[in-house]
Amino acid sequence: MNTVDRIRYALALLLLIGGPGAVLFWFPVHPLAAFWRRVGARWGYAAGILVYVASAAVLASYRHTLLSVDFGTSAAAIALGIVLFAGQMWVQRRWRRAVTWRTLLGMPELAPDRHPGALVTDGIYARIRHPRYVQIIIGCASYACLSNYLAAYGVVAFVAIAILILIPLEERELARRFGAEYEEYRRRVPALIPRGRRAK
Repeated sequence: MNTVDRIRYALALLLLIGGPGAVLFWFPVHPLAAFWRRVGARWGYAAGILVYVASAAVLASYRHTLLSVDFGTSAAAIALGIVLFAGQMWVQRRWRRAVTWRTLLGMPELAPDRHPGALVTDGIYARIRHPRYVQIIIGCASYACLSNYLAAYGVVAFVAIAILILIPLEERELARRFGAEYEEYRRRVPALIPRGRRAK
């Protein structure tokens, strides 16, 4: 295995072990946010971390089988991967201008008394409701193209489907917290794909 192949394998392994868990982390958090607020936010984070670690451990144990199909080094795939990586960095810079790390970690959701949060609707959030999820999908696709393993493309599909399932769970909690303000925001701003022009 030459240096390029080692790098591709490392990227595929990183995506395989970390990608699904990064999304699965939130599945015990968003639907049970009210419960975690009662018992303590740390237990919500502990549940998410447990899911992440379990996912990573299972996928790591099957890594040799899952990464057995290698499509090889492809200049076209690498070029596309670089373009996608630049795209996800562009999206990340824009959502980072609008949210704090506390918001990113869900503190206003799990501990609103200590970390009150406001509904963010400006910047890139005026065009799409979930730019972080868009960045995750594009970022996973970037790693998949750069590595060019079948399992890496499978991770992209899994992450995209998981996000589509996760969005309604997260938005149910946002609607409870922000009420009519969020319902109106959801009505005029698309979830993941921006419209041709900003909705009024």
